[in-house]
Amino acid sequence: MVKVFYHIPHPDGLGADRWICDAWREGFQRLGHKFVEVSSLRSLADTSAVQTPTLFFTAINLLDSESWVPALHRLRKAGTRVLLWVHWPLVPSVERRLADILKDDDIADVYFGERESEQMAQFEAETGKKYHVVANAANPALHFPAKPLAKYQYDVVYLGANLRHKRWFAENVLRPLKARYRVGLFGPRWTARDHVLRAISKVSRLVGLREVAKCVDRHRITIPPDEENLLYSSAKISLNFHEREPDGSQPHYIVNQRTFKIPACGGFQICDYVPAIRKYFADDEVVLASLDARDWHDKIEYYLAHDDERRHIQAKGTKRALLEHLSTSRVRQVLSLLGIRERHVG
Repeated sequence: MVKVFYHIPHPDGLGADRWICDAWREGFQRLGHKFVEVSSLRSLADTSAVQTPTLFFTAINLLDSESWVPALHRLRKAGTRVLLWVHWPLVPSVERRLADILKDDDIADVYFGERESEQMAQFEAETGKKYHVVANAANPALHFPAKPLAKYQYDVVYLGANLRHKRWFAENVLRPLKARYRVGLFGPRWTARDHVLRAISKVSRLVGLREVAKCVDRHRITIPPDEENLLYSSAKISLNFHEREPDGSQPHYIVNQRTFKIPACGGFQICDYVPAIRKYFADDEVVLASLDARDWHDKIEYYLAHDDERRHIQAKGTKRALLEHLSTSRVRQVLSLLGIRERHVG
């Protein structure tokens, strides 16, 4: 059995890190391993005093060079394998000394991330470290096809936060659609009520009232996690969009978790054009649309009118997602990188 410590400061928040952590937890536990969340350096020290982890997952943006780096060295010396999520170049919010540390020191066994490899060549060249793409994945406990439910039988649905880097999508696709079809729009930051609750949650965390923040965040969830598959299975079309700059570029070049969740839940997906998606899904498994409003609306209109084609693509996408893109597959990938044989997985 592998013992996994996973570094996440706010496991009850509503950011992508919470849902990604949930998927990793389920992937490891489903394969018979132990999974423990670590929120801080102190909680790592306290937990490590009781048991030595086999693996420790952390991220470059969560580290403080003065305290965490020695802790990583101690873990590795004790036999723990450290997996460090990285991006490059480092963003301003990350401790600047970490750039030099990554170049001069070896603080992890595996340097990985969701960013596609073509964006990380500079990291490899400047640090001398090998980078591994470990894509996002669906959570097998939550993301599987379900019998359609009447309350979620929308023409078009979108489940995701209303973010500044998705403004083009909101203004050019979602808003016009609401005038023509039955559209379900779910997620944080879409309503005045949610903005108020978000502010209360943020202040509560800052003053140490974590349980209050946790309670407030529960009230911000518009689709219960265990009903997400009902939403995607019931709607005719599920939309997806990646964060982008105003010029349409995608500096954070990833395939987001939603790309895998929608088909795993039995949904039909139309997604913005991200070339790397074709590494994971074929043309007849996920439909891609360019950054042109007309292209989105034409494709939505077409697939709403062509049920057989839509269902064919939907079925193929679901088959691929369940076969290759659940978090259990990512766990096996990581264990393989570390040379942990499949027979130890269970």
